[in-house]
Amino acid sequence: MADTVAETARLILRTWRESDFADWSAHLNTPEVRVHLGGVLSDDRAREVFTRLLATWDREGHGFLAIERKADGALIGSCGTGPIDTETAPPELRGGYEVGYSLRADARGQGHATEAATAIVEMIFERFDQPVAYAQTSQANRGSWRVMQRLGMTRRADLDYDDPAYEAEENPTMVWSLAREDRAA
Repeated sequence: MADTVAETARLILRTWRESDFADWSAHLNTPEVRVHLGGVLSDDRAREVFTRLLATWDREGHGFLAIERKADGALIGSCGTGPIDTETAPPELRGGYEVGYSLRADARGQGHATEAATAIVEMIFERFDQPVAYAQTSQANRGSWRVMQRLGMTRRADLDYDDPAYEAEENPTMVWSLAREDRAA
């Protein structure tokens, strides 16, 4: 049974169901969606990642949630938060909470990423009592830049770092932040 964690005007952010795997695999493990996320996962690796998605929120109290469109119940993406634990990240960044998201190709350009990420940023401040919300992306992922700008985030070049989990063309990892006191009212 999936639990609703947050709702917006058009979206439900909920925990994952085992029955989501086929949609997740068909729509979110594609070359277009995973272009800046290390590429399409093998079947075994996809199952491993999805199994972790199923358990993380219940076990750790944070993680990535399914984004379900209210209008038709379609699974359109994933959005969530958790502490940054990349060893090569600057000390100031490690342990801070980041917002992350991915949307299936046909759900992009409609404001869904910004809407879901706004709910997650609010959760970072209120539920997790963090003073700053972070987001990370690559120089090539300009779509994510626009979402971060719409969230009111500031580019933090002083916190950029190389993440060995990603190919050279996806580095350095670009960091953005929004302080609790700077968020829009």
